[in-house]
Amino acid sequence: MDVSYDDGASWKVTWSGANGTVPLRHPAMDGFVSLRARSKDSAGNTVEQTIIRAYRIAPCAPSPG
Repeated sequence: MDVSYDDGASWKVTWSGANGTVPLRHPAMDGFVSLRARSKDSAGNTVEQTIIRAYRIAPCAPSPG
């Protein structure tokens, strides 16, 4: 699994966590997350799927107090 924060202009390799989850550390800025997944089976068949702007991120509001 790869992640991009610039609409796919550059990609960072991530790792798969437990149960097929992929933990991400989003940058502290407004923007979008793009995702790219690749897989290969034992017969050599491959698949790749890319989702540009899969979801939006925004910085967290500061806590009151």
